[in-house]
Amino acid sequence: MNSGKGNIILLTVIAVATLLVSVVGATFAYFNATIPNSKSPKTIEVTSGTIFTDCNSSIVGGNNIAANAVLASRNINVTGYVTGSTNLNYDAKLVVNDNSYAEGELVYTITSKNVNSNGSTIVATSEPVAIPAGKTTINLGSGLFAGPAVKGAKHTYTLNIQYVNSEGNPAVDKTFNATIVVDQPSK
Repeated sequence: MNSGKGNIILLTVIAVATLLVSVVGATFAYFNATIPNSKSPKTIEVTSGTIFTDCNSSIVGGNNIAANAVLASRNINVTGYVTGSTNLNYDAKLVVNDNSYAEGELVYTITSKNVNSNGSTIVATSEPVAIPAGKTTINLGSGLFAGPAVKGAKHTYTLNIQYVNSEGNPAVDKTFNATIVVDQPSK
């Protein structure tokens, strides 16, 4: 009779321990979504892996730009470490905080390279895309790393922003201030 009670107590302790471990494991996650106005790399960690982003995320355009000149060019490196077999998705956005250029005076292009042939990158633009005037958020696209990628996989991008003016007039006393943000898609 004592042997039966001992087994029940032992099974109860094991069940409680298993439940506790699964609850703690399921709730362990850390996520940092944006890149501040610095070149410091940021890490985004999720339950199935980690995305490491390295770029100069701040873009501040000068107030006197020659016609058809590049206002800014930024290289974006995104490295994904996927521990499981699921995909690790990410989005890239251009958050425009201030843009006094007229509608369509600024355009962007983005090129992409899948360095390790893992997953899929943001689709490169085939033609320049107009940046709206004023404050706005532009979705540059989505990428993903396919798991497992324990040693890491890398996607690289180049974002170019250009002032276009068919009449050859320079931009005088114009402002442009934006930030590149790489984060996990919201559900």
